[in-house]
Amino acid sequence: MNKRPYDSLSRSLVLPFVTLGYVVSAVLSLVTFGIVSNLEERAIHRVLQLEMESFRNRQALNPAALLPSSAILTGYPLPVPGLPELTGVKPGEERIEIFLHDEHNYSVLLAESNGKTYALVYDRTDINSSLGELALFLVFGTAIMTLLSALVGHHLAGQVIRPIRMLLREISEKADGLNPQESRPLSFASEAYPNNEIGRLVQSMDQYALRLQGFLERESYFAADVSHELRTSVAIVRGAAELLVEFPYLPEAVRHRLQTILRQSIRMGHILEAMLHLAREDGDQDDPACAMAEVIEDAVADCRPALAGRPILIVVDVLERSILPVERSMAWVVVSNLLRNACTYTREGVISVRLDGNQLEIADSGIGIPEDRFPTLFKRLDKGEDSPGFGLGLSIVSRVAHRLGWTVDIQSAQGAGTRVCITFLSPKDAKNLHRIGERSTT
Repeated sequence: MNKRPYDSLSRSLVLPFVTLGYVVSAVLSLVTFGIVSNLEERAIHRVLQLEMESFRNRQALNPAALLPSSAILTGYPLPVPGLPELTGVKPGEERIEIFLHDEHNYSVLLAESNGKTYALVYDRTDINSSLGELALFLVFGTAIMTLLSALVGHHLAGQVIRPIRMLLREISEKADGLNPQESRPLSFASEAYPNNEIGRLVQSMDQYALRLQGFLERESYFAADVSHELRTSVAIVRGAAELLVEFPYLPEAVRHRLQTILRQSIRMGHILEAMLHLAREDGDQDDPACAMAEVIEDAVADCRPALAGRPILIVVDVLERSILPVERSMAWVVVSNLLRNACTYTREGVISVRLDGNQLEIADSGIGIPEDRFPTLFKRLDKGEDSPGFGLGLSIVSRVAHRLGWTVDIQSAQGAGTRVCITFLSPKDAKNLHRIGERSTT
């Protein structure tokens, strides 16, 4: 099964913080650069307009007045031989343009005065250089603010994540050392956590853990009591039934009842063992070994008395005698429940049991399963209309198969019988299983 990729909570907290810091600083930098650029442009336009207005005033007093001339601002009458880019304007019109000449940027005001067209050329090289330095400074400022946001976000995320990590570590330690036989409390050190939502969560978990520990203790005691008391009683009943069945002077009716008691005590012992194994953790079991052919023989023998007087034949075909690393009682419960279902829903015909290495197939010619029952077939307490039981058989089969890693495939149609296929192992493990079976037969 593919595991979902791990999503770090710390990364999830830091990333939005860094993104917010970057976006805010970048927007502020862009706004700052735009405002400064606009102010510089407006200042250049104002200078050019004031200089042209001053020139017009001086020319009105003295027609021979000189155009302004300085290091950054120079006036020319049009046309200018060295600046063919500059063209005239209509009377009364003023136009400000930006152009590039000899790798220098200029702002030029074209205006008309006393019937002639003049150009005031402003060298904006220094201003562009200053704006470039400002842009570089703003880029560095954005980077520094982003880095600062990352550091602050990492610090704040650490403050938030630290109690969560402490809680995870404490839960892991308690889970690793969990033992229902011990009376150590599962409570958490809630006073070690901050007095916020996490602290309240730990307090709630503390209360839940104490209730869970009480539940585990009660379940553990129940399982231990069942294991001791019921198995002892079942063993006594089985022993007494085995002894009485061999008594030679019993009436046949009494002997038949005793054989029924013996079969049911054996069945009860198997079911009890399987239920106890289901109640344990996986690591609590030893290394078991189960001969499936023998399990099938016992399950068939247990079902035959229920078929007395009914035209039903059980055919067993063992192609490979598999030895599985599972508890015998759990395998018996699966096979027995499936066989009993086949016997219950088959009025006449053949029930075939076929064991082939890593697969067991049980097929019958019974009434089949309605299509609408398949979605809830393995649900607990779900049963068919003709079932005399309580709807637990297939639910137990599903739980045991899931516990053992087996797959159960059921194919059925109403009136056409049912075929159940159980796959024990993967093909690779099946080869190893086959070798084990060959060694056991030799």
